[in-house]
Amino acid sequence: MKIVIDVGIVGLAQLFETARTGIYRVISNLTQELLLRDDLELYFSSLSSLQVNQLTDHYFAEKNLAAKSFPKNWFEQTLILLAGCDREVKQQKISAKILSKLYRLSLTRRIGVQADLFHSQYSALPCFHSRMNPVRMLTVYDIIPLIHPEYFADGFAEQFRPIVDSFAPQNDFLFTISECTKNDICTYFQMDPARVFVTPLAASPALYYPVQDQALISAVKKKFLIPEGRYFLTLATIEKRKNLQTSISCFREILKQPGCEDLFFVLVGTRGWKVQEIIQEINDDPLLRHRVIFTGFVADHYLSALYSGAEAFLYLSLYEGFGLPPLEAMQCGLPVIASNTSSLPEVIGDAGILLDPLGQDEICQAMLTVLENKDLRHAYVKKGLARAADFSWYRCAEQTAAGYQKAWNGR
Repeated sequence: MKIVIDVGIVGLAQLFETARTGIYRVISNLTQELLLRDDLELYFSSLSSLQVNQLTDHYFAEKNLAAKSFPKNWFEQTLILLAGCDREVKQQKISAKILSKLYRLSLTRRIGVQADLFHSQYSALPCFHSRMNPVRMLTVYDIIPLIHPEYFADGFAEQFRPIVDSFAPQNDFLFTISECTKNDICTYFQMDPARVFVTPLAASPALYYPVQDQALISAVKKKFLIPEGRYFLTLATIEKRKNLQTSISCFREILKQPGCEDLFFVLVGTRGWKVQEIIQEINDDPLLRHRVIFTGFVADHYLSALYSGAEAFLYLSLYEGFGLPPLEAMQCGLPVIASNTSSLPEVIGDAGILLDPLGQDEICQAMLTVLENKDLRHAYVKKGLARAADFSWYRCAEQTAAGYQKAWNGR
């Protein structure tokens, strides 16, 4: 069985650093595990712009995986030369866009003829027009914009819809990342559960681990303008679904308690929908103004130090397809206080404190307990490390490979 996977988001993330978010980390880690397997005839490709395709090739070449690129024919090589792709300069000319479209048409046609199975890890599935079309598989990380459009800016669900509209529930197969999301998909699309395969994610041990070096933690804090003192940490795009107002309101109550004068709330993440409202509320509040720190985007190699230096990780999201940041936090030895909704109990289990994301009294009590009860804190650190060890990219790749075989057998 010849498998081709579309991983264009890896190239896109080389072009825009802020695109190196959760989905990029998932695709880059999982793809490397899949490409290293001897039991799969598997190739990576990218049905994106010529520049993104070149960046994707370059990324995997640096990982010594260039031989796993789906081969280009003479026509596609000529298009690359004509476009004069520069990995450092954005390709915005009309000629580059036309050449990219020709490239995608050519590559899609050949994949349709030569591949037995095609798997898109993010982008909409292409239409194949060969007599013997490959089995089509799509990874759907969540369908929150469809089932909870109120959590997003107007029009976001319509931007998201072309991806889910590209698969046929009766004919194609899906991967997803939690049982919660599988249930959402099967209910919303009236899809046979046998056509949806769950492949839980992981946190890379090379990036997320307990940091014991206090000098390193201090240096990273200084880089992101985090004052000396204790801090709660949240890592999330600043948007309504992440329920940051509740986290910040609870933190405000904690600040009123004796002995909490040195506390800060550190929020790592890019700015999403209605962020200005939250920032304005904080700036207008004298108690919070100098206690809530927005770092903005933080590159992966700094995150372990930020996780390890915190008192606890707050993740009171209203809905998640998986919840990668709590897993990363547990792997760094950080106690987690999170929502008891959607997929988060699947990820955290009994290794963290799970609460109603709108129950402010219980959240405040949990925050105080983690600060004051060292024995309980150490117990959650230990349980979190053990829980995180249950998730690995090797296991995710095993489950993905099994999904390929089941889809092929059920075609």
